[in-house]
Amino acid sequence: MSKLGVGIVGTGWVAGEHIRAFTANPATEVLALCGRQESHAKACAVENQLRCDIFTDFGKLLEHPGVDIISIATPPDCHRDQAIGAARAKKHILLEKAMATTLEDARAIRDAVAASGVKSVVSFVLRWNPLFGIIKAQLADDAIGKVFLGEVDYYHGIGPWYKQYRWNIKKEVGVSSLLSAGCHAMDALRWFMGGEVVEVTQYGANGGGVDFSDYEYPATTATICKFADGRIGKVTSCIECIQPYVFNINLVGTRGTIRNNQIYSKNKYPGQSAWTTVPAIMPDSGDVSHHPFVHEVAHLVECIQSGTESHVNVADAFKTHEICFAADRSGREGRPVKIGE
Repeated sequence: MSKLGVGIVGTGWVAGEHIRAFTANPATEVLALCGRQESHAKACAVENQLRCDIFTDFGKLLEHPGVDIISIATPPDCHRDQAIGAARAKKHILLEKAMATTLEDARAIRDAVAASGVKSVVSFVLRWNPLFGIIKAQLADDAIGKVFLGEVDYYHGIGPWYKQYRWNIKKEVGVSSLLSAGCHAMDALRWFMGGEVVEVTQYGANGGGVDFSDYEYPATTATICKFADGRIGKVTSCIECIQPYVFNINLVGTRGTIRNNQIYSKNKYPGQSAWTTVPAIMPDSGDVSHHPFVHEVAHLVECIQSGTESHVNVADAFKTHEICFAADRSGREGRPVKIGE
């Protein structure tokens, strides 16, 4: 079977991880890079030991006859046109989060992909973190019963030392703390709890620290989520904290509790008197090289080859984004907001 050709748009930090993941997969080959500056694209190719075509015109990349997959690793304000263009060109899509900077643009991407029939994955890459797999297995085994309270928190100081800082601080690109970074936590809440979020309430603040003073929006938010069946969830996104990276997961069920890689379940472990710790690779770094892109790419390839839809295709990812946009609206307007309102 011939390899699937890949074209990558974007030549920054996360693009390097996309390149390495596609290069590691025996079913894919990176054939082209596209960047705003030819010199940057060529330097990216050299750094990653690629012999490939170089473009500065995204339309020309879409015309490449050997490219089957477009990997979109650009800032979020570029995603709408690039994702819709890829879908219309019948190219499968790997799309970095946030998938768009407005709800309308995210919806347009969703609809274009649905109309084209191409396969897609939005890069909520933590779904392939080993701890996530362990938690999903425990939930499937009914270890803690029905989860009625879920908390997922994202603490990551994104200051001038972090590569996405220069655009992340801008409201028209980063948009919000929740959308630019904390969306990983919101997606995890959905992934673990299931069901439909119907209403959100958000509060935001700025700590005022000197390293984070350039943010054009509240760099800290707390969002309460109400599910259709009455369950509740909470997502904190703090990108101005001065501490090591923390991705906190706390799921309280009718028969026990999961707290990160610890579980308390007398149903599963009779006689248990303290937390049981499961050794695991944790989601404990904001460095993109720590994220499991290799598994994400392998999943996309499997979906393409088998003709199946991903559990995190653009239609599913739209639901996470819809909640984030509603939450940010709640924060701006100072009131609860219903999803779809």
